[in-house]
Amino acid sequence: MAKNIPVRKNWMTSIEIILRKPIILLPFFIIAFLEGLALELIYFSTRKPLSYITAPIIRKFSGEAFLHYPFNLIKLPKLFYYSQILIYVFAGAFLTAISINILRNIKEKLPLRAKALIKNALNRYLSLVVYGIILISLIFLLGKADMFIFSKLVNIISKHFPRIVPKWFVLPSALFFFLTDLIMYTFLVLVVPIIVIEKKPLLKAITGSVALGFRNFFNIFALIFLPHLVYLPIPLLKAYLPNLVPKTFPEISVLILSVGIIIAAFIDCFVIVCATQFLLEGEK
Repeated sequence: MAKNIPVRKNWMTSIEIILRKPIILLPFFIIAFLEGLALELIYFSTRKPLSYITAPIIRKFSGEAFLHYPFNLIKLPKLFYYSQILIYVFAGAFLTAISINILRNIKEKLPLRAKALIKNALNRYLSLVVYGIILISLIFLLGKADMFIFSKLVNIISKHFPRIVPKWFVLPSALFFFLTDLIMYTFLVLVVPIIVIEKKPLLKAITGSVALGFRNFFNIFALIFLPHLVYLPIPLLKAYLPNLVPKTFPEISVLILSVGIIIAAFIDCFVIVCATQFLLEGEK
């Protein structure tokens, strides 16, 4: 059973490790590079030579208008979201496992050999891919449940306060989705660290993470809440994109997504280091 390590101490230790050994960030920078490349390909998908492949697909499913500026940018955030899913499933969890291996070797004062780090993560690649699929599926199902619950709340409020403009609900809905996602992640954030550190199979890693989540809910939630709070402006800006684009410029969606990629690399790394620290300290 994990100890109740002070959250602030965990944060300070994690920051100190990242600053002392920034190599821990490398796997997350690779994820950021892959996401940046995907964003660039989507952005240029309506231009030659990519348009030879993508134009017929876009024309069939979205229409001729979305092959031309600025309508080609309307679909960009959704297409980028789908690309992020693929990157996380097939590369994100795997690269996260490498970062955790790096942290473990640093803590145990073992040498950092790229070949060994990659091999250790590859040995668990199938489990990591399946976990990625499970996590994305849970996020999707939770999103559907959130939408259903929030729509019911909106209907109730609208009946009593009919003058409230629907667009006013963008902020509270985004905050509601953010909070529910974070609660779910509290129970799953330790899955990959358990797979890597304790070498447990996927099912035992999931049950172990959920069990630790229940026993240490407030500690783990507090541990990951503040870092994700720093990232919160990005999903809020994404939620407001339909209103921002007409008032600013179409490329603002690309700018917001690009900034989000960079910030997410640091936040995701910090959260994983904090979670791994929590698990390692609990093993002492």
